[in-house]
Amino acid sequence: MATGIYFAQNSYFKLGTNDMSSVVQSISLNINYEQLDVTASGDASRKYLKGLAAHQISGTLYIKQDAIAAGSTRAVLDSLKGTAAAFEIAPDGSTASSTNPKYSGSCFVNGYTPVNGAQGDVATLDFTFDCTTDVTITTA
Repeated sequence: MATGIYFAQNSYFKLGTNDMSSVVQSISLNINYEQLDVTASGDASRKYLKGLAAHQISGTLYIKQDAIAAGSTRAVLDSLKGTAAAFEIAPDGSTASSTNPKYSGSCFVNGYTPVNGAQGDVATLDFTFDCTTDVTITTA
């Protein structure tokens, strides 16, 4: 096995003032910019200009038995729904480094499924939040 490859086992996710890391099943940050076509007459190929940021955070969180208690997964998201909240994401714990970059910004808490799962399955909550700022990357 090649060195330098790691597996996800300590994902860090903070939403607002709430550290959600203990309930992360999966998390993804999609960095994306609108692509503006600036191809001119006579160009041999398409040319593009970076447009507005259109980043998204998505993932799945576990729902603990205290589903509506203060600080629980559902309570945190219910309290932030329809608002912008700060976020931080890192692949291996909260300490930023050159091998563990921390991504941060603000997202609009606009899409989650508070009731999700089949009979006998672990209770989870899927979410997709649109970022309201560009993403900052910290490595130290």
